[in-house]
Amino acid sequence: MWLRRWRSILPGVCGLVLSAASAHAADVRVIYPEFEPQIAGKEVDWIYGDYLMSNDHLSLTIAAPIATRDANLTVRAIGASILDLSVNDASNDQLSAYTPTALRYEFFDPSTVDVGKDGDTVFWSCQSSKSVAEDGTTATVRYELSEGQPFVVATVTITGDGAKDIKAFDMVRADQTFDLETVDNLAVCKDEFFRSTIGFQATSGDSAPTWDEKKRRMKELRFSGAQVESLENGIRWSVRIYPATSITDLKTVVKKENASAPMRTIQIGSDAPVKEGQAFVQRATLKITAKGNEDTKPETIFTDDHGVAKLRLPAGQYEIEASASGYKSTTETVTLDDQASTTSLKLSEFTGFSAVATDGKGNAIPAKATIYSVDGKDPNFGPDSTRTFVKNCVYAVHGTMLVALDPGQYEVHFSHGPEFNSESRTFEVVAGSTKQLDIHLPHVVDTTGWVSTELHSHSSPSGDNTSDQFGRVENLVCENLEFAPCTEHARISTYVPHLEAMGIVEAMATCSGMEVTGRPLPVNHQNTFPLQRFPHTQNGGGPRADVNPEVQIERIAMWDNGADKVIQMNHPNLHQIYGDLDVDGKPDAGFRKMLQFTDVVEVHPLQTIFDDVALSPPNVREMRIPLFQWMQLINQGYRIPGVINTDAHYNHHGSGWRRNWFASSTDDPAKISTDEMVRQAEAGHIIMSTGPYMTVKASSKSVDKLAIPGDDLIAKDGKVNVHVTVQCPNWLDVNRVQLFINGRAAEQHNRTRKADPDQFGEADSVVKFDSSFEVELDSDAHIIVATIGEGMTMEKVMGPNYGKRAPIAVSNPIFVDLDGHGFEHNHDELGLPLPKTVDHHHHDHEHPHDH
Repeated sequence: MWLRRWRSILPGVCGLVLSAASAHAADVRVIYPEFEPQIAGKEVDWIYGDYLMSNDHLSLTIAAPIATRDANLTVRAIGASILDLSVNDASNDQLSAYTPTALRYEFFDPSTVDVGKDGDTVFWSCQSSKSVAEDGTTATVRYELSEGQPFVVATVTITGDGAKDIKAFDMVRADQTFDLETVDNLAVCKDEFFRSTIGFQATSGDSAPTWDEKKRRMKELRFSGAQVESLENGIRWSVRIYPATSITDLKTVVKKENASAPMRTIQIGSDAPVKEGQAFVQRATLKITAKGNEDTKPETIFTDDHGVAKLRLPAGQYEIEASASGYKSTTETVTLDDQASTTSLKLSEFTGFSAVATDGKGNAIPAKATIYSVDGKDPNFGPDSTRTFVKNCVYAVHGTMLVALDPGQYEVHFSHGPEFNSESRTFEVVAGSTKQLDIHLPHVVDTTGWVSTELHSHSSPSGDNTSDQFGRVENLVCENLEFAPCTEHARISTYVPHLEAMGIVEAMATCSGMEVTGRPLPVNHQNTFPLQRFPHTQNGGGPRADVNPEVQIERIAMWDNGADKVIQMNHPNLHQIYGDLDVDGKPDAGFRKMLQFTDVVEVHPLQTIFDDVALSPPNVREMRIPLFQWMQLINQGYRIPGVINTDAHYNHHGSGWRRNWFASSTDDPAKISTDEMVRQAEAGHIIMSTGPYMTVKASSKSVDKLAIPGDDLIAKDGKVNVHVTVQCPNWLDVNRVQLFINGRAAEQHNRTRKADPDQFGEADSVVKFDSSFEVELDSDAHIIVATIGEGMTMEKVMGPNYGKRAPIAVSNPIFVDLDGHGFEHNHDELGLPLPKTVDHHHHDHEHPHDH
């Protein structure tokens, strides 16, 4: 309602601004569907109802002052803050937020907003609705933007008794790749790699505001006494905020005489071999020095992924030095006039390799290249939050790559997930030459009837990381994840625009979802998909978190009018949920109602299935052993399927090293149905794996039907045949297959390569195991199968962080019913009991939100 109200109030003011519009006019408006900002960047967070303020230099968005306005998971209660800020001609927002008064006041009352125009200046102001300290003071925030000015002025006024005791500081959220420093009289946060710099200049006093970095993410911007104005009933401080592309750009525009300096575009070309189009140098380093000022140390400027750098410079003569790994550097002198201009430079003597990755049939396929230096330091193409070229990895969604490298010896591992063989090449890169590689990654693992899935990963819209979402999709596709819902924290988002931009919509099935993240942690994290998305609305139209996990998960279940969806319990403390709410070691009611609404539960790490947890139990406050406790829950009658996911937050080998195989009626990602994926998840037709592909099929004489994981099987004579196959590509192997009956390792059903070499395939074979277990039961039981490569790793293909783990796969249980009257759980507590509560009567898992 308040949005409609302000849309009715603002047109009169905005009409005055717009009627006088020119190339230099300043403007302020409410954002609504017919009027959306054109701000780009991976930290863009505006929604309808926020405000856009802009002039010919810059654009910024201001969060609507309402209690429910959160930007993302970690930027919360953000009313009256600047969320997006960028130079217009090089739009590249990387700012999480600038928050005046550093969240010490709540700005939750839109009726106090005042907007208007004063001469050539537009303004927006808002009064606080509450002091968090409840000290009787009031804060007013005012933003002013003038025609032709490269900065916005933010002013904070504190009034009331005790106002003079308030410390003058604001807060800046500029995460991960930002560095903080002081440049002349400005406090600066700069992100050289992503080409974003912001300068903060106090409007009074000669010194710069100072940074306080005590908190990991929240950097305080502090103002000295000389920068604070004393009022009769309070205090006031003001700061000019300059968005820029780099320190060099910032230094230009802070000088009044250069305020209107034109934007310069520098394009770095390349002599690299390309089949068609113009080659350019991604992420080249530029150093620009004004002639006559050679004694000044030039700042570093990076080109983007298209070889372009932008900055404002006054007319004059400049020396530009351009360099990049794999090229001979060059220095040129250019003369710039007083008009916007484009300067093209070319780097020569390309050094590196080109590769085309194909499957066994000659078809180009997405591929990942992991590049190691044999005789030096591994290449570092960019931070783990970027795209395409990420640290020492290259993602090539179309199978072709051109990689610039310094001369030297390299070992490169090409891969496309665990259904495909990898290919390793060791070669020398000679200066000025290109190594041509034809890479063959045959599809050797037969997964007919099953598709690989990743149900939990994140990127920058989540707010707890800064990863490029485009890069997350590249990571997923190149690792051959065939179904991956988008599950950002606190926001329904989508991968579809990225797949469309890459031209590979049919390569991966996806849908919109989200992770609803509340407290207490880690209990109150639930992923859910599919959800109906409403772009540019709070949470993307998704549910809000709740401090009560049982309320939160039921809210999710009922969302979208109770539509069927997967509700996944993320990295849970099942001990706490089942019956130790306050984690004090004393049994209580826990949060057990959550289990009624849970469709699947994350149970990683998988290797704990082989650990003797009962012999060495963890401290009760640290009792997070999900897989072991999941088997406990199954024994207590909760039929909740297990899944594993990466929870990837960064793009360097982030997704892919854990996955689930879901049963599927199609093996073609373009034909995968989200509805079917939901049904298969709920049915538990799931194999969990760090790479090995395993099939489990059980049969008995009682029924003429095979049972797969998640199914029930009648075996009236107690005899069950469990047939297990394990397949691996050439970079994975296993040496043990073990059955678990009611969560306990069955000693008589443990096969190892050492003890049973005839049952395991050769090192160069795809089929690592293909054999049956004859199981005899005297009561109803559930059977889980696990395989592992003990003493083995996946390091070269999956990198040092995740690749050191053993290859392993674990099935969901098959439930064996001996009398045909339904499966009876056995209450076996595996030697390490879950906390007992008064209510010890459980029922098989149901889906109360299904209709």
